[in-house]
Amino acid sequence: MQGDRVERGEFDVTVKDNVVTSLKRNGAEVKSVAAGQDYSIDGLFKIVHEEMDLAQNPSVWGAPEGYSAYLMASFDRDTGALKHYRRSVGGISNSIDIEVLEFKRSN
Repeated sequence: MQGDRVERGEFDVTVKDNVVTSLKRNGAEVKSVAAGQDYSIDGLFKIVHEEMDLAQNPSVWGAPEGYSAYLMASFDRDTGALKHYRRSVGGISNSIDIEVLEFKRSN
């Protein structure tokens, strides 16, 4: 994850029974695993959904009047999991870029 107003970070997330059980940020264990729910696949879809709602009013991201927010996403053809999400906002530097580097489903 990286962006104009977000510190770049790489997250390693383990999910079991739809609950984040382990979260590492840039290799360091994050103690508050509950905060990691946003980094599960379900959590990423929640973020995208919230961003879609916010894009209706791009001024919340600081866009000048008349400018738009641009949301782009790609998904894994087989699993439907999010592969890449990018938001850019016209007229201001306020972007975010989320890329899922690896997704493993365990049985």
